[in-house]
Amino acid sequence: MSTVSRKFAQWLNGAVDSGLGVRGRGPLSRPAERPRPSAAVPPDAQVSAELALDGEEVALVSEEIALGPQAADPEVRLPEGFAVLKVHRERMSLSGGERRQAFAVEGFGDDIRLPYTLTDRQLRAPDLSLGNVQPGDGDFPTLVYRTIKQWSARQPGLVAWINRLRLRHGEELNLVIWDDTDYDIPWELLWLDGGLPEQGLAPGHLGAVVTVARWTTIHEVGTPPLARAEECAGHVLCYFHEHMDADVGAFSGFSHRPHRELLPFLGELERAELRAGLVYLACHGTYGQQLRDLMLGHARWVEMNDVDMAALRHHATLVCLNACHTARVVHNTSGGEDALRGFAELFLRKGARGCIASSGQVGDDVAHGVIHEIVGDLAADPAKPVARALREYRARAAAALPDAPAWVDRRDDDTDVAGQWQILPALYSFMFLYFGPPLTTLRLTPGDQDGDS
Repeated sequence: MSTVSRKFAQWLNGAVDSGLGVRGRGPLSRPAERPRPSAAVPPDAQVSAELALDGEEVALVSEEIALGPQAADPEVRLPEGFAVLKVHRERMSLSGGERRQAFAVEGFGDDIRLPYTLTDRQLRAPDLSLGNVQPGDGDFPTLVYRTIKQWSARQPGLVAWINRLRLRHGEELNLVIWDDTDYDIPWELLWLDGGLPEQGLAPGHLGAVVTVARWTTIHEVGTPPLARAEECAGHVLCYFHEHMDADVGAFSGFSHRPHRELLPFLGELERAELRAGLVYLACHGTYGQQLRDLMLGHARWVEMNDVDMAALRHHATLVCLNACHTARVVHNTSGGEDALRGFAELFLRKGARGCIASSGQVGDDVAHGVIHEIVGDLAADPAKPVARALREYRARAAAALPDAPAWVDRRDDDTDVAGQWQILPALYSFMFLYFGPPLTTLRLTPGDQDGDS
């Protein structure tokens, strides 16, 4: 363990002992780095210079661009206020001849286009992952936060494109981030500088000022109807792992059926007539370098992938995975395919109309609070999209961030524990990601608990 990681473990354990800590939702087995197949840059790709912050070099296109990785379909249009950021897995040669993993971006929205962009500031950056913020062998929250903000400053073209969209659409902008990498890029924490003074845009983190929805290519699904507004209405089917059933209080006043055993819960998902509006799981989550290492509770991904889940195909349902690392994906070359797989991908592929999942290890108390706050918000306004409710939740958490994060040490070997806790709750809030159409809503059926199994 590095000195930094050891010190993080010490301050976090000390915080837990003093009552400040939040117990995590499960262990993490971190994947070893391994090579991935080279991805050829398309012949018409533009290896871009950094684009001007005022957006003058952001290309304007008259045609409307179709959603999805295929050629543009003239019958599929981006509606007003929608934009798509496509993130591609790439490799690039450095000046010394070394080839490194990288990502390219391109953006489509109205008549504002971000051209295919790949620069030497878009290398894969493992230090950005919110999965690094964890007890035992994790990084200091302030260091992860500083790293993300500094990385954001090296993405001026992307920031300029988003600011152009914000200037046009304001709070009505819906941004779909279609990320086909397994790089754990925390897009929702991308820092937007506000552009030029005359533009009048407030600076802030992307996921707190713009409604963001995630997607990744699911080969079995094809082009998803990301612009569709769909209501997930009905009761709650929920599973609570041992010691995590405090979440059940969030559903007081709504018809809900709790399970304490996972297999009977999954058996209910095989019933086409279930008609649940929300499927909710609160348990530990584990991440690793292969699909067989990904777990929800005691179930492995490869086991859950065999569950039919007919209920998700036959009725519009939102899935909420209140478990660590469930938003993360594995590049499944060890399984013989060039595809990204994970738990959010699994539930979307099986028919969920949207999925909330976590990109890191979230403390239990925060995880309980999130579901209470989000459910309460959506119950008060069922017409509010789930993605917007998450944006507003992050904005409230971001408002508590200090103007500048604390330094790790106040002096030699004297970690500023309180300074770390100024940052950690906000990082937790940005770990919760929404996958699916940005306009999906949730309307729960009023009622009481229906049984307990």
